[in-house]
Amino acid sequence: MATTSKDFKFPSVHNFPPFYTRQPTDSSWESQLNQWSELILSYCRHYNIFRIDLHEVTAPGVSPLFENAKLKRRLSFETLQEILDEMVQRGNAEWEDGPKGSKEQAIIYWRKPADWASLIWTWADQNGMSNNILTVYEIANGDLVEDQPFYELDQFILLKALNVLVKRGNAQLFKGSSDDESMGVKFFNSS
Repeated sequence: MATTSKDFKFPSVHNFPPFYTRQPTDSSWESQLNQWSELILSYCRHYNIFRIDLHEVTAPGVSPLFENAKLKRRLSFETLQEILDEMVQRGNAEWEDGPKGSKEQAIIYWRKPADWASLIWTWADQNGMSNNILTVYEIANGDLVEDQPFYELDQFILLKALNVLVKRGNAQLFKGSSDDESMGVKFFNSS
């Protein structure tokens, strides 16, 4: 997550020193949670970030999102974990190793899997992909999708989106020979 903050416009609260310390009162903490959640989602959307490694981003000098060098303030690992726990509860994140795991890696849903599924389905339908089989790799990284919002979509999120399409009856998945990228996807007609 080593990006520059060059093009991202941080909200004014990012320059407020108490923003980096967990607030003790419930009402202040709730406000802080909401502000951090919105900031994380906006920042990740801006830079197309799908995963956060909590150890990495809370280390000194690594992430302009969780650290303000001018203020010499940085969000702690534990506070970020609490924020992400709340984002998981709201459906805006998921712990990579599940809710009972280590909670060190988070998947960020700045766009939910069902929304990604709709974008993929619309693209497939509009581009005559019905009854064709594409690999998972082609859907996220192929030449035909370079101009699509799901280009270079995180594979974990892509598979969740494709499973949404399967549940909707819009697609079928075929196991690949070696890994998830070689898995096939067949899209069905919309009518």
